[in-house]
Amino acid sequence: MARISTYAIDTVVTLLDRWIGTDSNSGNATKNFTAQSIADLFNDNGSIGIVNQNNFKFQTNLAGGRRPGTVSLISGGGNNTAFSDLTSFRISKDSLANTLASNYLLTLVDEPIMLAQVDDLNNFGVYKLDSLTQDVTETDFYNANLTLIESNGSLFSEKTYGLITYPKAKEDEADKNYVHPQPVASAIWKVQHDLNKFPSVTSVNTNNIEMYGEVVFDDLNSLTINFSAAFSGQAFIN
Repeated sequence: MARISTYAIDTVVTLLDRWIGTDSNSGNATKNFTAQSIADLFNDNGSIGIVNQNNFKFQTNLAGGRRPGTVSLISGGGNNTAFSDLTSFRISKDSLANTLASNYLLTLVDEPIMLAQVDDLNNFGVYKLDSLTQDVTETDFYNANLTLIESNGSLFSEKTYGLITYPKAKEDEADKNYVHPQPVASAIWKVQHDLNKFPSVTSVNTNNIEMYGEVVFDDLNSLTINFSAAFSGQAFIN
């Protein structure tokens, strides 16, 4: 074999590139390994840590029972299930890296989460985790109930999926606000804020002096402020 220094340097590494190494499972035999096989190893075992991420295989065939480190539909099956159709799943208390994940996952209840395919991030679902409860029969698994926020693509059998918190959804929710201009003096201000909630309301006149009125929530997206006298100004809706 020639000296290593005599070989050309490959500056463009692809997933099909190979190198030689020792296989510890085959009596230390010398074998070829691909970059893809190493990437799969890292994905499946969570060997490269990302804070807050736990990896799970999507298991569809439950004939031999649910495996540790998997996420599956309650009744099994479901290959090519659209993320937009996912409302619940059963998830192992342990991740693929064989580390206990349930204690961390329980802190995510009522929080936004993302479930994404680690080798194709175009396949993902963002949800609010409504509940996570230990299954009474399969006690090594937890049942999750979800509310869809946004998604793209589908779940595929035996693919690896990372489950992480999704701060963007929390930021979007926290930033919901609206400033209502009232250029014409009136004792009744009709406000269409479209925030999909019952917000707090602060009203000021043109001198930025706070004015107090009766707030009537017409629905989740509109309200009426009734004042004792007519004036113009702004209402800050949060």
